[in-house]
Amino acid sequence: MNEPEEFFSPNHKRLLSIATSAKYLAWVVLVIFFCWAVTIYLQRQVVFMSVGGSVPRLVDFFKEYPAYAFSLIVEMIGVFLKGVVYFLVLKGLSLGLNMIVETDINYREQKGGAK
Repeated sequence: MNEPEEFFSPNHKRLLSIATSAKYLAWVVLVIFFCWAVTIYLQRQVVFMSVGGSVPRLVDFFKEYPAYAFSLIVEMIGVFLKGVVYFLVLKGLSLGLNMIVETDINYREQKGGAK
């Protein structure tokens, strides 16, 4: 009756809980780094306006100050790509732990079925 509960050992359950946590944490990390990239833009815009610059529109800002805009874009992309790398690492960890559990279960089933 409780076959699914007995199917997984305590080590399997622990690995699966870590894998689930890593899967959800990956999305949280991606959102945090995206918000960080947006915050960098807003921060730079406030600093630029406090020095006496005016930012009527984003397109005009890029036309009038291309070097400043380029450094801003590079910084934002750098932060976002760092978040993407962390996201992929956490997703890979999650998938890898799931594969380890599945492989171990399959191996035990084959070993138990041969007896």
